Amino acid sequence: MPLNSIQALQLTLVIISLVFAGACYLGWRLFDRPKHALIWSVAFILAALQYGLNLLKGEVSSYEVWWIAVNSLSCLLVIAAAAGYRVRLRLPTPWLLVVLVFAVLSAAQFVFTVLVPRLDIRVALAPGFACIAFLHVAWILYRYGPEPRLAQLVAAVVHLLFGLAQGLAAGIALQMGLEPSPEQRDAYNLVNFALMPTFFVAMGITAIFLLGTDLATRLRQLTVTDSLTDLSNRRGFMQASAQLLAQAQRRHQALTLVVADLDFFKRINDRFGHAVGDHALVHFSNTLASGLRGEDVAGRIGGEEFAVLLRGDVSDARRVVARLRDMLAQQPMSVAGEGVRLSASFGIAEWQGETQVEAMLIRADRALYDAKAAGRDTVIVAPPDVTAGAMAAAS
Repeated sequence: MPLNSIQALQLTLVIISLVFAGACYLGWRLFDRPKHALIWSVAFILAALQYGLNLLKGEVSSYEVWWIAVNSLSCLLVIAAAAGYRVRLRLPTPWLLVVLVFAVLSAAQFVFTVLVPRLDIRVALAPGFACIAFLHVAWILYRYGPEPRLAQLVAAVVHLLFGLAQGLAAGIALQMGLEPSPEQRDAYNLVNFALMPTFFVAMGITAIFLLGTDLATRLRQLTVTDSLTDLSNRRGFMQASAQLLAQAQRRHQALTLVVADLDFFKRINDRFGHAVGDHALVHFSNTLASGLRGEDVAGRIGGEEFAVLLRGDVSDARRVVARLRDMLAQQPMSVAGEGVRLSASFGIAEWQGETQVEAMLIRADRALYDAKAAGRDTVIVAPPDVTAGAMAAAS
């Protein structure tokens, strides 16, 4: 049987929905299995089912059953799409409220389709709910969307337009009364079969685009992150430190670099094995991260060597180091039920106006060498570099 133009559009939307569902599923399988990608895949499958039911409208014996099924699928796919965005942005989803809203919408569809037939209300329910949901998605993308901001703003605009189109459809439906006029029916069909499919396709494209930007961001993070400890690696530490140094230069703030090295790390590896050695590095990095302030920059810059760039002078750095040493002493590492106490040596170098972090790192490394030579588990402050101070004053 030949298809009319509306049926051809619905068949096209079934295929497009399945393509988007497959793309999101591949994103889930290939990109470290992000939950939101799988949720979006389910949403697009529900969209394909909804458009498929629209296509098979003439084959269903009961109009009421068909209508309730189509609109229930519509509400479910909207819920799944919105939930996927909340999961992506690490926002809590009030599932009890979601279930309650779906139950109320389903009951309302039944009431105004079967018990008290009202064309205007039953037609407006699904697009009205979609309007609210997608305006919410647009807001959270604008408010909480991560970098790159342009990708989040584009997605927010697309969802805003889709939500407004749904709201327009709901508004037209509420004007219909019990029997729509030909003008009202034409206006509703224009929105339903022209605007909404366009914005639906745009929404699918932005979902795939966001998955791609998330992957690119993740790859960039991996290049500056130590895979064992989740601290910055040497490259990441130098990049973050350069930014902090530039801020300190503009604001004339004090900075201090602390370099730490685990004591007798080779003995740990020889006695317990490299797996326990890795555990020691993780234990030390966790202690380091928990003992620092939010504005401090920390990283693993070598095998068992760590560095921290702190806002403040030497006295501030000494207090931070003292706190870290106390934490190491009070929280030994557990190995097969045995407590193994870790210690570290520390070298401290105060910023003297150097334009590069590497210059501070050289002085801190020398102080660290002196600390290890002094018997380890100690702290040495690098003496002022007269040459560096004179060069900074001259500049």
